[in-house]
Amino acid sequence: MTIGPALAALLLATATAVTTTAASTTAATATAATATAATATAVTGAAGEAQATAGRACAGGADFDGDGVDDVAVGDPFADDQKGAVHVLSAGKVVPVAVPGPAGGDGFGWSVRLARVDGDACADLVIGAPYADVDGIEDAGAAYVVHGGGTTPPQRLTAPRPQPFAHFGWSLAARGDLVAIGAPHEDEGRLPDTGAVYVRKGTGELRRISQESVDVRGNGEVGDQFGWSLAFGPRNGLVVGVPYENDDGAGRQVEAGRIDSGSVVFIDDALAARITSVKLDSPTAASGDRYGYAIAYAEGSGYAIGAPGPGYVQLLDLARKQVRQVRQVAQAGGEAFGFSMAASADGRLAIGAPYGDAVRIVSWKDASEDRRLTAEEGLFGWSVAFSGNKLYVGQPDARPYGRVSVAPRNSDTLQPLQPSKGADFGVSISG
Repeated sequence: MTIGPALAALLLATATAVTTTAASTTAATATAATATAATATAVTGAAGEAQATAGRACAGGADFDGDGVDDVAVGDPFADDQKGAVHVLSAGKVVPVAVPGPAGGDGFGWSVRLARVDGDACADLVIGAPYADVDGIEDAGAAYVVHGGGTTPPQRLTAPRPQPFAHFGWSLAARGDLVAIGAPHEDEGRLPDTGAVYVRKGTGELRRISQESVDVRGNGEVGDQFGWSLAFGPRNGLVVGVPYENDDGAGRQVEAGRIDSGSVVFIDDALAARITSVKLDSPTAASGDRYGYAIAYAEGSGYAIGAPGPGYVQLLDLARKQVRQVRQVAQAGGEAFGFSMAASADGRLAIGAPYGDAVRIVSWKDASEDRRLTAEEGLFGWSVAFSGNKLYVGQPDARPYGRVSVAPRNSDTLQPLQPSKGADFGVSISG
């Protein structure tokens, strides 16, 4: 397990990846498909008590703990001696979710998504642990499905042929019972760090998709990191970020062209027997754009693609299988604008600029709606999520254990929420 002693080291590495023109690569081995292993016991502790009544009390699309209102999940992957932790924000309380299985250095909580995996009344949690060792294979990565209601034991998902340093669970996307899991450092044959995505519907098997899959646009190349970011679109559509791809012309090339310009791949139906897809390269084709570093989708509004290198977000509409730019929102100054994004149901977009300690809120449909939330210091905007009419902003380096700030709609007043213990609370958020 290769996690450093604190989030600061990884933040520095990630910041370097955003603001410089070279991305590091790691090694891995083979292809994968699907495997699950049930853990021995169900969710316990404070969250378990809340979930005891969830089977009869859950209401709404994101009610995990059975209190009748939507919840927000927050990851702290370096808590508990670097084992990691996840908390649920429920009615103003910060409630830990105890899950058996993760070990020290797993990074449990690096990514988190609320989903409806088993189709019952309660929301479920899908939690990434991308630094988990699997069968002795270092940093192969895992993901956990934690069922709301507490009646079904959590499940651990891994690849049947785990690769070292693949970081399965690095990114997640969910809509209803459809879940996608990114492994951006997975190899394709002898090509290291090309990346792959695994898609799962309900409790079914995982389907592996890469740029070497038939009819997936683009070529798998060294260091592309296909699956760095993910978002579901309409129906079974999936958008995959490839921010470290080079704009290097036709064919398979390495270290040629414009380095790390980035791209995204739109897959029309991630469950279809035969995939159809569209690929978009960085609109500027500039080295270091890292176009596709973050992705968001709002039903009825469109897509947003972040390029935090120069600091811009492209708002897109995808109609009749043709991608059309609505507009581009930019913010220069090395603030990593577009590092994180979240879309609301009514077509607003929150854009994190954590190296500028700010979050900007814009609208697909109304260009005049444009406001900015700021914090005094720290990585405010490292993660963002909407839930109902509120925006949740992660600031994992806030003292003493990290912080999530809650902003009601049209308000600049921030309500801080922190756990009673932790390390970097707010690395990931899902509403």
